[in-house]
Amino acid sequence: MYSVQGWIRVSLLDYPDHLCSTLFIAGCNFRCPYCHNKDLINKNGSLEQIAWGEIVEWLDANRRMIDGVCFTGGEPTLCADLESMIDDIKRLNLKVKLDTNGTNPQMLKRLLGLKLLDFVAMDIKAPLRKYSMVCRTNVDLQNIKESVEIIKSSAPRYEFRTTFHPSLLSIEDFYQICEWLRGAPTYVIQNCRTGDNLDPFFSRLSPASYEDVQDIASLCRKYFANFSLRGFTNPLRKPVGSFHRV
Repeated sequence: MYSVQGWIRVSLLDYPDHLCSTLFIAGCNFRCPYCHNKDLINKNGSLEQIAWGEIVEWLDANRRMIDGVCFTGGEPTLCADLESMIDDIKRLNLKVKLDTNGTNPQMLKRLLGLKLLDFVAMDIKAPLRKYSMVCRTNVDLQNIKESVEIIKSSAPRYEFRTTFHPSLLSIEDFYQICEWLRGAPTYVIQNCRTGDNLDPFFSRLSPASYEDVQDIASLCRKYFANFSLRGFTNPLRKPVGSFHRV
């Protein structure tokens, strides 16, 4: 019935400050070259479908252990049954976090209007002028801009985040992103995870270094009260943050 093709029963990484269960929804309308969930891009049945009843039963039995559920992908808002799935989760009195690329503002507006979302994380792929280049498909920029405004005005808690690799984005690109998102409380730069990417070229690259991102981080700290890095290794300390799964 539903396109759940991946499930991490307990995750410490996917919902800030919460222990969650993470559901991966198949299907995506972007083709980002660094994507490492490439098996989830198409709804082609290549991954085993997970029965929704099994998921709900497990969540019900373990809802005292976990705080909520993270819907990620792929792109969850492409799933016609997303509202019904979230409604089932909310009936269990669990929090819901949605990861999205922002291409479906109508779905975002509806879910937020129904008070079904507790946290929204939107991936900002690039400054608007480079969106289609980075996503490797034609992008309706009006939808992206509308989603940003809906989240800023309606989400109870949210973050914007950008995956960084120096072969794709420059400090000038981040200046444009910062100006665009000005006023948002939280922004995250996450390191490009390399090794098994949609574009084999990225599989052969090394992730960005901690030094690569320092000038960009200094810029971003001037714009956002809560700015952080994920997946970058400070040579003087342990890794800063962690990779997100999308």
